[in-house]
Amino acid sequence: MNQDLLQIITGALGTLGFALFFHVAPRHLPLATVGGGLSWLFYLACFHQGRGVFVSALAAAFGVCLWAEILARVRKAPATVFLIPGIIPLLPGGSLYYTMSALITGDLGVAAVRGKETGLMVLGIVAGILIASEIVRLFFWAEVRRKKLLAHSGRGARHGGN
Repeated sequence: MNQDLLQIITGALGTLGFALFFHVAPRHLPLATVGGGLSWLFYLACFHQGRGVFVSALAAAFGVCLWAEILARVRKAPATVFLIPGIIPLLPGGSLYYTMSALITGDLGVAAVRGKETGLMVLGIVAGILIASEIVRLFFWAEVRRKKLLAHSGRGARHGGN
């Protein structure tokens, strides 16, 4: 089996485990699990194109955040039900472990490299979520504003322009 496909499947299975741990409703479990697989798919797609961990994490978090926002509206559930499990595969647990291990053993060179990688990964996740959330918020704000303007203009036409 292809190494990338195996990583995507294990990312989805890990997501399922965390979704169960966080008591995600059974009707949302399959889609929350798919979100974890998608986030790792997005990450690998960017990383294999030569992007660094920051851009790869940003793209993956952006994609899974959009996924969560869309599912929130379709399934009438909070976006966090899909977002939190979906970002689990992106969390830099291994990198953080090696950073701490290097600090404890006094290997400051390795600690600096691993710490930078950990920080960039975390910043990428945060930036991706913030950008996607803001785009969705602006889109829905514009949609609400458009509906209000249409309702207001329709009301004015029915009442003789007053």
